[in-house]
Amino acid sequence: MKKIILIIFCCFFFGKTNAQQENAFSQYHLNPFMLNPAAAGVNKLHTIFMHGRFQWTGLPNAPKTGLISYEAPFGKIGLGAIIFSDRVASLNRFGANFAYAYRSRINRFTLSIGLSGHYQRFYLDNSAIHGVENPDDIVLNDAMDGLNVYDANLGVYLSSNKMYVGFSVPNLVQARLNTIGSNISTISQLSRQYIFTAGYKHLPEKEMFSVEPSILIRKIETLPIQALLTMKIGMMADRFFTAFTYGTTDVITMTLGYQIMPEGKVAYSYDYSLGGIYRYTGGTHELSLIHI
Repeated sequence: MKKIILIIFCCFFFGKTNAQQENAFSQYHLNPFMLNPAAAGVNKLHTIFMHGRFQWTGLPNAPKTGLISYEAPFGKIGLGAIIFSDRVASLNRFGANFAYAYRSRINRFTLSIGLSGHYQRFYLDNSAIHGVENPDDIVLNDAMDGLNVYDANLGVYLSSNKMYVGFSVPNLVQARLNTIGSNISTISQLSRQYIFTAGYKHLPEKEMFSVEPSILIRKIETLPIQALLTMKIGMMADRFFTAFTYGTTDVITMTLGYQIMPEGKVAYSYDYSLGGIYRYTGGTHELSLIHI
């Protein structure tokens, strides 16, 4: 029985990986580079961003995601790199992005165009063979050997000191995913995505607090449009901030952040599902460390 379940999971994981192909974070507004290669170095600072997401903590073997990114400006050029890892039970995804962006000034705005190479590896770890009648099964061994996938991401980013607008296309090439095992002939591919982000920062005259509404709209070719609407409020010259996010998947998020040192910030988010499924899945936690 476990073998049958494993095969079903493997086919889903390798052939229909829409939900796993791109990282989705509630704290998207803290690091635009996560979603758009054109944002590399746009803040004109060397920035390290470390992030962890622990989803559906009420379930065993729930999804976990870790990510670290680095971006830096070099004149009109921005360079950046992202390394990430996902795990759901025995199913794993490891990947890396390497981004190049070119910036130009248009009056008081900066226009950036970026491109990144994208590598992903999908595989099952050794825990997948526990309790399996035939651990030498070809399908299972192929899944444990994994699948390497290469693709590209393209982005455009327009920004000023008060606003930003970005558009990116992950999985531009739509690399093919040959499902595990020689006996399974199904061929799928990475689904192209279209991601739009925008935000505006309002600073009152006395600058005691700031208000920053933002939006993220994501369209995966095989899924309905999803959106996140966020209102971020900064206080004490942005040393402390809070944000409230509503997702069209009936999820609300509260974020708290604090500047723990002149070059460092920490942020924590909690996702709460408005649907009845919350009783079974529990909440989702995100934690970020930012060094500038």
